[in-house]
Amino acid sequence: MELENLSRVLTPRQENKVRVTCDECGVDFEALNLARWTRRRCDTCIAKMNAEEEAERQEQAREMAEHDQARRIHAARIPAFWKDTTFASSDAGINKGAFVRCRKYAETFNPQTSPSLFLYSEKHGTGKTHLAVCIANHVLHEKKCRVRYQKARDLMLDIRRTYSDKSEGDEADILDTVLAFDLLVLDDVGIGRPSEWLTDTYWTVFDRRLEAGLPVVVTANCPLSGVEGADNLGDRIGFGAAGRLRKMCGENVIEFKGKDLR
Repeated sequence: MELENLSRVLTPRQENKVRVTCDECGVDFEALNLARWTRRRCDTCIAKMNAEEEAERQEQAREMAEHDQARRIHAARIPAFWKDTTFASSDAGINKGAFVRCRKYAETFNPQTSPSLFLYSEKHGTGKTHLAVCIANHVLHEKKCRVRYQKARDLMLDIRRTYSDKSEGDEADILDTVLAFDLLVLDDVGIGRPSEWLTDTYWTVFDRRLEAGLPVVVTANCPLSGVEGADNLGDRIGFGAAGRLRKMCGENVIEFKGKDLR
């Protein structure tokens, strides 16, 4: 007897249902009688409404993703000349070994685990900037990561401009931006006459990236380190800064050889 009563509670009886006309399509359907809470839409219209709401949510998510990506592209500052430069659009036969290593670095990039990368040659026009930009574009567009590409000299100039009385920011604001990106690509590091201010600033940039565990891709026209007395990056940006960069790169150093491609 108790099981029968329990069955009556758990299973709606026929007299607990009512015929309702759908507010959307006008078709009659049977619904559980819940007085004023009785549903007013048929199964077909409810399924259609759910599908439309899901499509709207997906569209909103797509628009938000496009908006976020547009902001990342703007913040990346990749020059118009380089914006379409990718591994797919480049000749893999030029500096083939460097091409393969740079592409693998980009394809496996992870801001939490990827080391830094140093690209150098003692000649101009060997393709360092080209492949550095390929990395930047791949990480930006395929990985959807926050990337900043900048000539090293321009970064130094941006910092110097903060010394002007008319500047709205300060040096700390500019240096804080080096932590705002998953990947920082600094092109032509070590160009210009070294000074105490320059070496201190490079030290700060690389020290902050090192402590935050954030990678950099650096191009230069001299080795990161070398035999004593030979031209190397430490002579140009300070051995403290070069030492931090060396620690971040480890074995990820690529020398570009060959003729000028320009």
